[in-house]
Amino acid sequence: MTFREKKAWVTMIVLITVFFPYYIVMVRIYHGPDPEIPYMANMALGAFIVFIVLEVVLVLMARWSSPEDAGIPKDERDQLFAFRAARSAYVALIIMLIAVTFPMIHVEGGNWGFGMLYLACILFAEIFRAILLILQYRRG
Repeated sequence: MTFREKKAWVTMIVLITVFFPYYIVMVRIYHGPDPEIPYMANMALGAFIVFIVLEVVLVLMARWSSPEDAGIPKDERDQLFAFRAARSAYVALIIMLIAVTFPMIHVEGGNWGFGMLYLACILFAEIFRAILLILQYRRG
């Protein structure tokens, strides 16, 4: 497995590991009787910090496990894989943002909840990008 494929796996796994439980807790708090916005903002900041730390540690471990592959610059194939994955993830992101914006305009709700939906769209698009990148590396 190449370093760039390992990096995509790390990104996907860390995003799912950190933000899936975060969203479960956040939905329960947000739909509770009296949601505290500062507490939810601190939870969001904590989730981002945990994500960054885990991502850096695991990418460094992946670099350590394959040092000869980590230093190789991107070739045309790697650039093509990254471009294809980013293009598809961008289209998916735009579709999800439009789908989230429509209810935001026509349904009364809190700004925090819709902000969290926008964040979820970004996270799903990034997970989708990582999955597409892994599939392309697997196919060769």
